[in-house]
Amino acid sequence: MPPAPFIRTCLAVLLAVFAAACGVIGPSKDNVEAFCRDVVPVIAEWRGEALKPYATEAFAKTIDDPKQQGKFVFFSRLGDLASFEPPRMTGYSTASGEGTFVQVEINAKFANGPAQLMLTLRSSDDELKLQAIDIRSPAFSDPAAKPSAIQQI
Repeated sequence: MPPAPFIRTCLAVLLAVFAAACGVIGPSKDNVEAFCRDVVPVIAEWRGEALKPYATEAFAKTIDDPKQQGKFVFFSRLGDLASFEPPRMTGYSTASGEGTFVQVEINAKFANGPAQLMLTLRSSDDELKLQAIDIRSPAFSDPAAKPSAIQQI
């Protein structure tokens, strides 16, 4: 039989995961879905300035950086947003004094191909804000590259 501390730790982890999934810890699924319905079309404008009202203070400060602007230009290769699926919450973490962070994946279709948007949202004081964006798509690959070549952003 496993030692009692191990069992208590496993039960605590399971309870935390269940509480997070139910919205007891962090934002509810409905709040995450509503936020994503609002923010995904704004992301697809490919203008960092448009994201500032949805962004955490730290993320908003980086938006004007030329390197970040270059990323928006790169992402704009996807073209116009055609549709997107409801978000899937894939992870939670907390930081003392920072709030709860939620990782979200969203499958989307754009004019130039499909993409997977991976968003990190911060929940603090019952408000969701965008902390980070990662977008992956076969549309970003170099057509001259070998089919087996790995493309990374």
